[in-house]
Amino acid sequence: MGGRVPYIDWTKDLELGIPVIDRDHKVLVSIINQVANALGNNEERAVLGSALSSLSEYTDYHFAREEKLQEVAGYDGVEGHRQRHRELEDQVRQISARYREDMQSVKADEVLAFLKTWLIDHILKHDLAYRDSCLDNQQAYAAAEAMTFNQSISSDGPVSAIDAPKPVVWGEVRVLVVEDNRNFQLIIQTILKSLGVRNIEITSTGADGLERLQGQDIDLVLCDWRMEEMDGLAFVKRARDLGLSAKIIMMSGYGSEDIYSQAMAVGVDDFIEKPITARGFLETATRVLQQ
Repeated sequence: MGGRVPYIDWTKDLELGIPVIDRDHKVLVSIINQVANALGNNEERAVLGSALSSLSEYTDYHFAREEKLQEVAGYDGVEGHRQRHRELEDQVRQISARYREDMQSVKADEVLAFLKTWLIDHILKHDLAYRDSCLDNQQAYAAAEAMTFNQSISSDGPVSAIDAPKPVVWGEVRVLVVEDNRNFQLIIQTILKSLGVRNIEITSTGADGLERLQGQDIDLVLCDWRMEEMDGLAFVKRARDLGLSAKIIMMSGYGSEDIYSQAMAVGVDDFIEKPITARGFLETATRVLQQ
């Protein structure tokens, strides 16, 4: 799949001085570095697929916030910037779709060229063009901050105030991730942080996960199906036997009905098939936490 894509280091040169936009850019750099880390490794199909999907969804979210910032600040170049965003979104979606159809069709050097153009050229040239118009505009900052990730990617229709469940306050949700793949740990952590989750515990083994559950208040557990020594089923069964009441979502690259049934039988609340997406995780986790 071509040469290894080097990591992108976050430097002062990439900062606009607009907090909400700089934070988004850092998240995108994190996702892109995870894409780079997985490229060329045939065993990381689920990781790369998840990273590309997350990159696509977070791109949509970030661009929506950036456009809102420009609109409220009265930046006169917003329409041209919006058009550039649509072009970049299309490119991200095309790469992600091509990878899903044919893993070998996505070449490392192609992705590298696109990412360099996007992050380096776009931030340093196109984003700097609106910087002075938006800098220190607190009203514009507030409008951009008000656009949450879950609102931007929600596909649900309108819900009446009577029927609407209590919203999940992600900043208060305590999450334990039990996953032995380091790259996948990073993907999950990025998705959680993008939702606003601040309390995240990560461990690589079921045994360590059980130990961390002792004496801790955990709201949501994410665990992998396949792990060395103690697999996800054994972990969940043991956790439930110990009285764990937290919601549990199991993740697996094998989405057969038999696997799903086994997981539910030992106490799993829901199931996500890898590669995961930010949208898929959000919808599943929200549903589980609101039950």
